[in-house]
Amino acid sequence: MNKLPNISGLSVSEYFNPKRVEKCDREKKCPVVTVSRSVGAGGSKIAELLADRLTVPCFGYSLIDGIIKESKQDKQLMSMVDEKAPGLLVDWIYAAFTKGKVSKPNFYQHLIKTTLAIAQTGGVIIGRGAHLILSNNPSVFRVRIEGSMEVCVNRIAKRENMNSKKAKEFILKTEKERVKYVKELFNYCPTNRSYYDLVINTDTVTPHDAVEVIIFAMKKMGYNVPGAEDIKKQLLSVAS
Repeated sequence: MNKLPNISGLSVSEYFNPKRVEKCDREKKCPVVTVSRSVGAGGSKIAELLADRLTVPCFGYSLIDGIIKESKQDKQLMSMVDEKAPGLLVDWIYAAFTKGKVSKPNFYQHLIKTTLAIAQTGGVIIGRGAHLILSNNPSVFRVRIEGSMEVCVNRIAKRENMNSKKAKEFILKTEKERVKYVKELFNYCPTNRSYYDLVINTDTVTPHDAVEVIIFAMKKMGYNVPGAEDIKKQLLSVAS
């Protein structure tokens, strides 16, 4: 990762900045959404568009991994992450999910700390079992993006310039790895729909339309959506 040296600066100045956290708490404009997705369903693109709409950062797995790696080397960043993720809570979640099967000094404990810290500052988190780590946080909205095998195969084949057979093999292999990852670390199955607030099938839905569905559901379910009140006031003003 050639960009890792910049991640620390970005994290300190943007993601875990105390002033940003204070502003989020005061104005309540920093929602947290987790996006779990099946391969080829377009979840990553939807997450990026959603983050832009909600005016919060989008945390893909590479960025999260980068922050974790930098925090091990940057004491200032690590202290900020630790401050946002209380030790007792981290230990409790670690014990609940892993049942002590994973050694504490490894990647997983840092993953928990980073995810909990993000939940304090707002953001859209893609994958990494974030919907399970934050399962007891009532302010987090959990989305699952899915698609039928046929449609996902066609998308992957087109995107990766491969035939349908290779595309299907790629999907099955990647999905197997994701399920194994979540099961080993969390003792849960990531495709259980009861873990999500909203599940969207994108076979006939564009990424932009999926974002509109998510925003609509968040509003109806009482989650904070930045700008929602302003839009409502404008509509009422026009109607009157």
